[in-house]
Amino acid sequence: MLTNQYFVKRAYILFFLLFLRCVMCLGQQVCGRITDIQGKPLQAATINIHWQDDKSHVVSVSSDSSGLFIFKDLAIDRFYRIRVSLIGFETWSKDSIGIGANSTVELHVLMVPKSSNLDEVSVTAERPYIEKRSDRTVVTPDVMLTGIGGTAFEALEKSPGVQLDRSGNIRLSGKTGVSVYVDDRPTYLTGEELKEYLRSIPLAQIDRIELMTNPPSNYDAAGNGGIIVLHTKRYRSRGVNGGASLAYQQGKYSRTINSADIAINRERWAMAASSSLSTTNTYTDLDILRKFGDGQAVMSPIFSQDTWIRRKGISIGGRLGTDYFLDESNTFGINLNLRSSPIVLESYGESWFMTSSEILDSILRANNREDRTFSNLGTNLNYRYKKPGSEQKLTVDLDYLVYNGNNEQHFDNTTYLSSGEPIALESQFGKVPNDIRIYSVKADLIHPVGNALRVSTGLKSSRTMTDNDADFYRIVDEKLIVDLEKTNHFRFRESIHAAYVSMDGKYSNWNYQTGLRFEGTISGGHQLGNGSQPDSSFNRRNMDFFPTLYLQYRPSGESKHAVSMNYGRRVDRPHYAWLNPFVTPFDKYTYYIGTPYLKASYIQQAELAYNFQPLLDLTLAYGKVSDLMSETIRIQDGVYYSQQDNLGLLTTMSATLNLSYVPLKGLTLNCHAAIHSINTKSEIFGQNMDTRGTFLLVRPTVTYKLSESWSFQVDGEYQGSQKFAQFTMKERVRANTAINFKMNSICSFNLAISDLLHSDINAGDIGYLAGAYATFSTVRDTRFVNLSFRYRFTKGTKNDRNYQGGGAQSEQQRTG
Repeated sequence: MLTNQYFVKRAYILFFLLFLRCVMCLGQQVCGRITDIQGKPLQAATINIHWQDDKSHVVSVSSDSSGLFIFKDLAIDRFYRIRVSLIGFETWSKDSIGIGANSTVELHVLMVPKSSNLDEVSVTAERPYIEKRSDRTVVTPDVMLTGIGGTAFEALEKSPGVQLDRSGNIRLSGKTGVSVYVDDRPTYLTGEELKEYLRSIPLAQIDRIELMTNPPSNYDAAGNGGIIVLHTKRYRSRGVNGGASLAYQQGKYSRTINSADIAINRERWAMAASSSLSTTNTYTDLDILRKFGDGQAVMSPIFSQDTWIRRKGISIGGRLGTDYFLDESNTFGINLNLRSSPIVLESYGESWFMTSSEILDSILRANNREDRTFSNLGTNLNYRYKKPGSEQKLTVDLDYLVYNGNNEQHFDNTTYLSSGEPIALESQFGKVPNDIRIYSVKADLIHPVGNALRVSTGLKSSRTMTDNDADFYRIVDEKLIVDLEKTNHFRFRESIHAAYVSMDGKYSNWNYQTGLRFEGTISGGHQLGNGSQPDSSFNRRNMDFFPTLYLQYRPSGESKHAVSMNYGRRVDRPHYAWLNPFVTPFDKYTYYIGTPYLKASYIQQAELAYNFQPLLDLTLAYGKVSDLMSETIRIQDGVYYSQQDNLGLLTTMSATLNLSYVPLKGLTLNCHAAIHSINTKSEIFGQNMDTRGTFLLVRPTVTYKLSESWSFQVDGEYQGSQKFAQFTMKERVRANTAINFKMNSICSFNLAISDLLHSDINAGDIGYLAGAYATFSTVRDTRFVNLSFRYRFTKGTKNDRNYQGGGAQSEQQRTG
């Protein structure tokens, strides 16, 4: 019998041979010399060249000590645009540069000094809030004045198409299963671990957010909902550069978010370091109501619970990266990333047990505490080769990631009669450490082939190992007694081997990109068992191919109109914690339970889009998910169990509109509006479930630049009632405002107020509970004032050699 390893090896050989057949060199080139008005050669000027009708194929070089530059291996029968920039000089550009076969175009660039030389500060053009590309939407957080001074998690809440479900998990364009990357490296996190990690990253360190509902083949295929990539800020100027951000938030409680960074760029090496220190102090007010029908003999027909959760802690983070430039083409780099977030959760709750006539029977008072510690260490070694003046490049990355978590739980539950007399006391203690280790190696190669064609190929292997140990004890007479029904030890391992090939280019008025990715997965879990529960294990092997296709039509090179479509297939694999068959308590009547036989779900999705720059873009999307993984709720003997299950078929349809309009000088109107239709079909707990729901999501933003120093912004959100599987979510409304003052080009103050009316309440109903009905309402500390200060300095000349890729994924230039 053929093994999976046999197919993996054959797939690697196939992709390697395909690449060898694509190697071809071109002879067309553009060269030139850059001087000032006195004829003196200018060194370290940045020269960008791209197709005149397509800004995605950008190639950059720097002029040498003689002011010379050269671009090689350019496509024929194309028109190019060249742009030259150097601090202290006006930008020089030239359009409609045509290149024939085996020809050379020579240019003499004369740079004119600026009338006011800002040699101390790097001044950059203001980027749009939302930029639509053929395969992704790019969001600039610095334009969101209402988000300045916050965290990466808060910025995602304001990003177009991003939603948070009832548990705070991320959804993109109405779909769950979203993978989050930082600097093109996957975090490999979900649920609470992902939220804690994103809350530990100050928004001041984020340069841009990329939203991809249908990512290209060079990204991992994991994530039915697509991927979100957070790109941290990088300094590109030679010399010493740096900055700092301080923020103070005052809601019901106060908290701070602070960060600082510095970069040193020299001729042969570059180093960058950043640090962050934030405090957390928030609350959650959770109300739950459960009504039981006939057959519920254990508890009264009505259960009402009110829990106040206080969340306090700090987050410390640091990043250090260095590059060594062997020459113009070869670079070695190393990156270290460290974060630690100790958090304390204190919850106080009361549960009322009543008869169907709402007559009080008894009360349960809970006094619980959780001491959580979450930390991670990431290391990256990389090598990059880039052919001067060409798009040809090779990147190799080695990554090692460690995530450590520990959770100590103290639960005290006291039951009282309606008269107030205590009748029972239950105390429980638990220790839940977990460890995740990830090893990854990855290589990517990009090579221009023929006329207006580029081929990319790559290989990747990763191995993930997790160790989750949970020890629970009942406290009786101040003695610890092991609770064997909850105590467990679960280990999980997963190896993924991948290879991909893609090509992109232009034919006439069409831009295209197509790719195919292979992924072979070998995974297994081992539940060690205990004196009460038996030992168990499972092993799985899967091999899949994931195609992607992007097409874009533009009537002419300078046309503002474009029509595009894309198609892709993706997978959503179960998170290791979901496969652990044991139960984990949240309180006495609420538990989370794993499903060891949970299967991966697959999605096929197609999108059709129209773009009219810079006013609007309209996108229609259709997707089908098989074996949908989703949270399910069941109530058994009065206890509430939450677990992940395969639900069957999910069908999604959506229409999304992004508008950006400048009616007056200084006034900018942005609006994201989407209509989502979601249909879930499945059998659940012996019932046939067929839920259909259509909801509206609107996020308008109004920005007015009062002067060069003052700016004002107000934005809001309306999210209509929606149905998804068992859950019916009620509508949500939110309004925010901010005012920004720039003292000069390096210092600014920002004052923002979030959720002005404190109306962002997460509430809804839970159905298909087999003889029961439940509602919930969550109020968070979402109304707060945020006062922040930013300082940034940049000295030196521009340098484009900084690396932002990583072992999980490397950045790829795109069509469109």
